[in-house]
Amino acid sequence: MKRVNATLKVAHIVCSLDIGGAERFVIDLSIVQKSLDINPTVVSLGTPQDPLIDECLKNKVNVVTAFGNSLSKMFHCFFILRAFDVIHVHSPHGLKFLRFILPLLNKKVIYTRHGAKPFKEKNWVNFHHKIKPFVSAITFVSKEGQSNFLQNHQWRSLSHQVIDNGVIINDVLREIISDSVLRIGSVGRMIPLKNQIGLLKAVNCLDNIYRSNIELHFFGDGECLDELKRFHQERLPAVKVIFHGMVKDRNYIYSSFDLLIVTSETEGLSMVIIEAMANKIPVIASDVGGNPKLVIHDKTGWLFDYDDEQVLSKYILNVIEDRTLINQTGESAFDYIKEHFSIASAAKKYAELYEN
Repeated sequence: MKRVNATLKVAHIVCSLDIGGAERFVIDLSIVQKSLDINPTVVSLGTPQDPLIDECLKNKVNVVTAFGNSLSKMFHCFFILRAFDVIHVHSPHGLKFLRFILPLLNKKVIYTRHGAKPFKEKNWVNFHHKIKPFVSAITFVSKEGQSNFLQNHQWRSLSHQVIDNGVIINDVLREIISDSVLRIGSVGRMIPLKNQIGLLKAVNCLDNIYRSNIELHFFGDGECLDELKRFHQERLPAVKVIFHGMVKDRNYIYSSFDLLIVTSETEGLSMVIIEAMANKIPVIASDVGGNPKLVIHDKTGWLFDYDDEQVLSKYILNVIEDRTLINQTGESAFDYIKEHFSIASAAKKYAELYEN
């Protein structure tokens, strides 16, 4: 790629800057890319009021919001993106929105699939067939996501690879957990796929004496929130459950609990798990998608079969009875993430992809 200036200009396309793992990753990636002779800009198809806009500004990451109705937003995107060398799209919906202008821009386009959903519906298969000639390379954050996509779309001839997500690694000091109340956290959109009700069902399997030793912290919002609140009121009224809603302050989130539980039916490479482990928080997670790549059983956390609340309940009970597991496993989790999932490694791989 020939460039007049030494600095490569990259536009990261996101559907919005609402609170989410992929959106946070894009912001962190942009922060690190600035040290790699790359000038990144986050281009959001959302609104100027989205909560992570402030996060971009606080970290001095360039951010632009395409505005107006669909047609005016498309024209706005066209004029914005003309100034960039690389267009890096982080959502299939974002790629679909840009489908009419990408052929006119004639730019290098990188398409990253952050989830494992195959998009095998006929309309998505047709769309991916039509857009493929205008995409330079596709990346995935998990092998499951790569396999699911390539089985349903004829993209094997296109450059494709798995690039692990990562986080900015900082030194972490956490309070040593002894016999205090065990604070359990759940972070994510409250949708059926995330199955947070499984956590409440697992707690319901515990004897009353153990329920009194825990409190639950839910971060997120979505269509399943009322169901979770109803289960709590009807089945677990004596258990302290706090529904925090959408919170953008990661320091607040990861200082609010000692153990993360992920109950999803499927995952790509979960940014929530990575962030928790980078904060020395061990994880109990469903054995799906990219979770086993992060949660090494009995080392950085524990794995259970999806929707098996009996086994999940057993692992929660083990931690209640032996609080030293929190500290020991949390340290192992931090060391593992620091060695394998620093965002600096992901940033370098993307930089090579942009240039090649």
